[in-house]
Amino acid sequence: MNPSTEITPDKQSVEQTRLAQGSQNAVAQPSTVVIVGPPWPRSGAARVIENQIDYYRGRGFHTVFVVVPFHRAFMRSSPIWDEISEGIQELGAHNSFAAPLEEKRYNAAKCTASLRHAFRGTALDWEFAMVNSVRLPKDLLQFLHGRPISLFHVNYVQTLGFALRLRKKLRGQGTRIPIILETHDVQSDLLQQRGELNPWTRKPDLLKRTVRSEISQLEKADVLVHLSEDDFRFFQARMPYKPHVLALPTIDEKYVSAVNSTAAFQDAIDLLFVGQNHAPNLAAMKWFFEQVWPLLAENRYNLKIVGAVDTAVKQSLPRVFETFRSCFVGPVADLAPYYRSARCVIAPMVSGSGTSIKTIEALALGKAFVGTWKAFRGIPIERLKVAGVRAYDSPRGFADAVVSILADEQRANVRSRAVYECIFSIQANFASRDEAVRSATTKKK
Repeated sequence: MNPSTEITPDKQSVEQTRLAQGSQNAVAQPSTVVIVGPPWPRSGAARVIENQIDYYRGRGFHTVFVVVPFHRAFMRSSPIWDEISEGIQELGAHNSFAAPLEEKRYNAAKCTASLRHAFRGTALDWEFAMVNSVRLPKDLLQFLHGRPISLFHVNYVQTLGFALRLRKKLRGQGTRIPIILETHDVQSDLLQQRGELNPWTRKPDLLKRTVRSEISQLEKADVLVHLSEDDFRFFQARMPYKPHVLALPTIDEKYVSAVNSTAAFQDAIDLLFVGQNHAPNLAAMKWFFEQVWPLLAENRYNLKIVGAVDTAVKQSLPRVFETFRSCFVGPVADLAPYYRSARCVIAPMVSGSGTSIKTIEALALGKAFVGTWKAFRGIPIERLKVAGVRAYDSPRGFADAVVSILADEQRANVRSRAVYECIFSIQANFASRDEAVRSATTKKK
């Protein structure tokens, strides 16, 4: 990823920049926000980062996105970076940079972390150490040198160490740069749900130990932003002295328009599920195929499952995968034609934490939607009830809802979009992000 050409904002954007900085003086160039996040293009996390970029661009900032991995699959030598580079450019940052893992530095970091934690660290400590092995890219340092940097916006606690090192390297440029951290879930809970083994002990960590590791890192950020009401409450209870902001996700209307103008496939997709290779998606597939699909099989619906969840199903549920092989599409470069062709999007979630971006995405696109309560996790329950949302947690209830909604598809489409506009407006999202920026930039140094 090479730096793109700098884009100068219009006069209105420059005025917004001055307001965000609390200054009445004109600026020579727009202030910069450095956004740090994992290399997961075309994912729910990518949609959130795209929202951040849209927000900062709308407020007149120059946006720099830095991709930082915390999984060993993302070594510099991996061919996966070609796909990542293409996907990251779609997010719309003025400039994008990659900071891949390197084998030698990774191995050295493992040894250092083992000694530091006396071989008794947590799985999260291991991920923190992995990120700390990532080299600060020279082209990134050269690009940022001399630029007015207002703040860092960090995605996932695992990438915070990279941002802290980058900030330290840039500290000669002026006052201490504040850091906003967007949590994207309680990472300790996710590790436990996946049954993640501690690399040192080869056993699962106790939850209270990984929570301690997580909190110790979050302490280093100035403001915490949460995408889920559950996460907001969890962290606020444990860190009441930190500013916390709830920013319910929203979907870029440009994306909605692009999907709605995309040509559909010749054959309609009756039921669509979109999911990455995560434990909750695997559990959803198990429940759906074992308990719900037998109640729907006679209808001969055209079912498509898009995303890397196919890998998880193939490994953990090989009989299910073989039986329904034709339904699994796998990862795709462009979801638009699948959404455009879908008559109904399903989310048969039986576990998970945080907020489901795919649920919000389906509602934004005005797609008929059938989900369990877990599909609406993290969203304020009272607002869902006011919007008339129903969830279906029993196999029979879920199956009956699918049949009913497909019988009156147009009405269900209208209802989905109405729910989205009621709860996930861009105005509310930007107001929350304004609050986070104010808290970070006015915090006493």
